[in-house]
Amino acid sequence: MNRLLHVSAIAGLLLASGCGGDSKDSTDTADTVATTVAATTPDTTPDTEAPSTTEAAPSELDARAIVEVLAGDELGGRDNLTDFSTAAQDFLIGEVSQFAQPVFTGEGNEAYLQHFDEGTNILAMVPGGDLASEYIVVGAHYDHLGGVGSTCYTTDDTDEICNGAADNAAGVAAAISAVRAIAAEGTPRRTIVLALWDAEEDGLLGSEAYLADPAFPVEFTVAYVNFDIQGANLSPALANTTIVVGAETGGQELIDMANAAVTESTLDSVLLSVLYGQGRSDHANFVAAGVPSVFFTDANNGCYHSAQDDVLALNFPKLDQQVITATALTRALVATDTPPTFNSTAPATSYDDAVSLLAVVERGLPDVGLLATEAQATYEQYRLDLQAIVDAGPEGFNDEAVGILLVGAVGLVDALTQAPCQTV
Repeated sequence: MNRLLHVSAIAGLLLASGCGGDSKDSTDTADTVATTVAATTPDTTPDTEAPSTTEAAPSELDARAIVEVLAGDELGGRDNLTDFSTAAQDFLIGEVSQFAQPVFTGEGNEAYLQHFDEGTNILAMVPGGDLASEYIVVGAHYDHLGGVGSTCYTTDDTDEICNGAADNAAGVAAAISAVRAIAAEGTPRRTIVLALWDAEEDGLLGSEAYLADPAFPVEFTVAYVNFDIQGANLSPALANTTIVVGAETGGQELIDMANAAVTESTLDSVLLSVLYGQGRSDHANFVAAGVPSVFFTDANNGCYHSAQDDVLALNFPKLDQQVITATALTRALVATDTPPTFNSTAPATSYDDAVSLLAVVERGLPDVGLLATEAQATYEQYRLDLQAIVDAGPEGFNDEAVGILLVGAVGLVDALTQAPCQTV
C-alpha cells in the first residue's frame, strides 16, 4: 500500500496534499534468485492453449504457500525493475497459467506481461460465457520496497529485506485464490481479468498504466475488486477486524453484494466509504475512471513498510477467511443480472461511517497502551469525537462532523502504525 497517497483522496475537501511516489533504488541481484525460486515453483511457461476453465488444474500452492514464496528472502522484496521482480513474475505466471489464459500475443511469459516504463503488470483472463464482453477485474499489487531505505525501515539490524508479506503478497494470494476457485466451477458468465500490478509503491503506477492502455474496454468493465494488505492485525484486540472500502461507488447493488459477501466469513468486516481508502491503493485509479470498485484491506499496523512485515507477522487463518469473502463477492459480480452502476454522486462520507468507526475504535481500546504516548492521545480524542458525532444522530451530521470524521481517520491510521510489529 502506498503511504505517500494517504491524504490525497480528501485533498479537494479538507486537506492539501500532493500525490505521487518516491523513485526506489534498484536492489542488487542475488545470484541465487533464479535457482531458488525455480526449486519452489511449477513450470512457468504457459501453454499456447490455456486449459479450459471447466477443467482447470488445481494450483500446487494454496494462499499461505503463495505468500511464503512471494514474501521469502529469496525474492528480495520484489522491487520493480529488478531481477527479484522478474523472478516474482515467473513464479506468479506459473501459478495463474494453470487456470487462466494469457491476454497478449507472444511467447511464454510475455503473453501475460504488460510492460510500462516503471515496471511490468501481470494480466490473465478467465473467458466468460453469455456475457463474455463484460469484465470483472480482480487485482492486487505484487511489488514491494526491496530493502531498507527511505520508505522502509527495520527494528532489527540483521533483517534488512522488506518482504511485504501483508503488503501485498497476501493480497496477491487472495486475488489468485478467488479467481482460481471460480474458474474451477466452470465457465463464468462474465470474463474475469486477473491483474497483478507493479509499481504500486511508487504511486499506483501499474494500474495507472493499465487504464491508460487497457487490455479490455473500461466502459465494459463492470467492477474492480482490489486487495491490498490482507492477513494483518491492526492490534491484538482487532485481530478479527477487516475493512471493506468503497462499495457505494457501485450504488445499492454493490453495497448489497458486499454485505452479502462478508457474511460468508467469520470476520468482523466494516464497510466504509471510498474516501477511507485514502487514495492509497489501485482501486483509486479505477474509481477515478468511473468503475465501481471495492477495496479489501486491513489498513496499517506497526509492521507497515518495515522489514518485519514478513510471514511471522501474518494471520493466516484470517487470510483464509478473507479469501472466502473475496470469492463470494467476485462470484456475485460475475453472475449477477443486476450489475452495479457507477455512482458519481455518493457522499464523501456518511453518518454510518461514524457508527462503524466508533465500533472499531472501541473494540481496539484494550490495546491503546501499545501506542506511543502522543498516538494514545490521538486515538482517545478520535474516540471522543466519534462518540459526539454518533450521539448527535443522523440529523446532526453536518459539514463540521464530516471534517472531524475524515481528518481524524488519517490521524488514527498514523497512530496505529506506531504500535510495535507483533508476530502471530
